Amino acid sequence: MKIEVRKNRFEKHMPHLGQRIVKTAAAVFLCLLIYMLRDYQGLVTQSTVAAIICIQPYRSNVIRTSINRIIGTLVGVAWALLFLYAMYFLNAHSISLSMILVYLIMAAGIIVTLYTTVVIKKTDAADLAAIVFICIVAAYPNLDAPVALAIDRIIDTVIGIIVAGFVNSLNLPRKKHPEYLFFIRLQDLAPDRYSHVSPNILVMMNRLLDEGAKICLVSKWAPAFMLSQMGTLDIKIPVIVMDGAALYDIPERQYLNIISIPNADVYYLQNIFHGMNQGYCIYAIKDNSLMIYRRGFMNQAEDQDYEIMKHSPYRNYVDGNYDLNDQVTFIRVVDTDKNIDDLELCIKELIPENRFRIVRRPQPKMKGYSGLYFYHPEATVENMKDIMIAKLSQGEKLELIPVDMHMQGSWGSDNEAIALLNKTRSIFEPIGLV
Repeated sequence: MKIEVRKNRFEKHMPHLGQRIVKTAAAVFLCLLIYMLRDYQGLVTQSTVAAIICIQPYRSNVIRTSINRIIGTLVGVAWALLFLYAMYFLNAHSISLSMILVYLIMAAGIIVTLYTTVVIKKTDAADLAAIVFICIVAAYPNLDAPVALAIDRIIDTVIGIIVAGFVNSLNLPRKKHPEYLFFIRLQDLAPDRYSHVSPNILVMMNRLLDEGAKICLVSKWAPAFMLSQMGTLDIKIPVIVMDGAALYDIPERQYLNIISIPNADVYYLQNIFHGMNQGYCIYAIKDNSLMIYRRGFMNQAEDQDYEIMKHSPYRNYVDGNYDLNDQVTFIRVVDTDKNIDDLELCIKELIPENRFRIVRRPQPKMKGYSGLYFYHPEATVENMKDIMIAKLSQGEKLELIPVDMHMQGSWGSDNEAIALLNKTRSIFEPIGLV
């Protein structure tokens, strides 16, 4: 099954109404309803604010998150009570402070409150702890019954947290399709390997994964991009990398399958490049690590790429030749468009047609430069898809139906990526009750 999301650059449309918006409104309504049932006793603003903060964009570890928020609330209450009692002590001893100094102490209290959440490793509750603190201390100089005030804040905040946890745990009983295996190109989520994946995209991806969607990311690039930028994703299914040359398990940090170029073909290609005085890079796997061997003269484009990428902890650059035990996934030449044109003409004359799979790509951030990539002829995305489907079907005893999700073209903007993921959701979980 192949799905293309067509794009009109000039089409204007309203943003998708997400579940978080609907859930937030539902949580606020329930807080207001509870306030009414309590005969309008308490601080409804506190409960609704807590509910708004605690609503999550996707359902995951609802109980743990709610408990962490309650702990954060107690931190805010504890420091607020300490502040109020300190003020009460000073007033009882006729020690008056200017309001400017009092406000400075309140601001310092925010620092202490936030830092406490860091110390106890509950940073996801930091914002709520600070809000609870300031809501209580803002009552100063009214020092009547500070404990009662703090208790009211706790009760209403906990009501908001519980309501948010309840709403987060709900989901419409839709029919899902766990038998679908969605293939999504990474180039549709980020235009190139120098770009960043938007947090909105990561949230949408995580929501789909959390709800059971089987998603396989397909990348032209090495795993380094996903490891460095998409580490927050709960990716359980292997990803196809290097344009089909390898299958990589992100959680285990290991290559499951590699379609490598034989050493004889690597030497054959090296001899051609050396005879042309052409610099090149060999991308090889050594003990589950990516090694990039730089050979010959490196032009300005190669040096620019090296300067950008050399600090990555997931890439290892070596000036020299590869080891015979390494598995060479591809060989890359980057040069000016004119030189690549000449190289392609020579390649057609010197190399038999089916000895390599050769792909030409314009180089991002390098105007006027292109890259020529040499793979094993069987190192294709389609072949690696078949290998992965066979692995997954055997492990889960599930008949997987492959679904190709990609944009027509490869624009890679956030709006297009969001449209692609929304289309993926509509197929995985179509609207309608079970």
